[in-house]
Amino acid sequence: MWRNIASNAMTLIVVFLFLIGGVMTLLKAQYYKPGPLTEAICLKVEPGSSMPKVAVKLRDEGAVRSKELFNIGADYTEKSARLKAGSFLIPAGASMAEIADQITTSGRNTCGTEVVYRVGVTRSTVLVRELDPVSNSYAEVARFTPAEEAEPASLSAGDWARRYAHSAGHRRGHDQLAGG
Repeated sequence: MWRNIASNAMTLIVVFLFLIGGVMTLLKAQYYKPGPLTEAICLKVEPGSSMPKVAVKLRDEGAVRSKELFNIGADYTEKSARLKAGSFLIPAGASMAEIADQITTSGRNTCGTEVVYRVGVTRSTVLVRELDPVSNSYAEVARFTPAEEAEPASLSAGDWARRYAHSAGHRRGHDQLAGG
């Protein structure tokens, strides 16, 4: 009798292990499967954010199907602790793994506002542009020469400070120098 109970227990353990393996394989496939986004979005990760907060934002934007699976996958691949602040272009159909890679690797902004300072011998100009995530092209927000004209009305003081603070730390090295 005890032999039958032990045999049945072993059978149940083996079946249970196969079921767990199947569930794990299914979850892994979901993590690497192309995502539900139909068009690209610009994801802004604030300084001090955590992966669970970003997962909620991604779910609300429609970039991931399950915030829980995104968190588990990021934890399992040891990316949760490497979250970077910035603005990231998430392409249409990006998998959860691709999104996790993008927001944890370089911290380089791939979308958002760009401030270009053109410094010349006789004058300097400022060009403010924003990336449209759908078309992946920049749209000019403002262009002005600080010494000759006032700040455009399209840039309020708070807006300009936010844009400058956002882009100054991340666009260093991308500023263009031109004579003029």
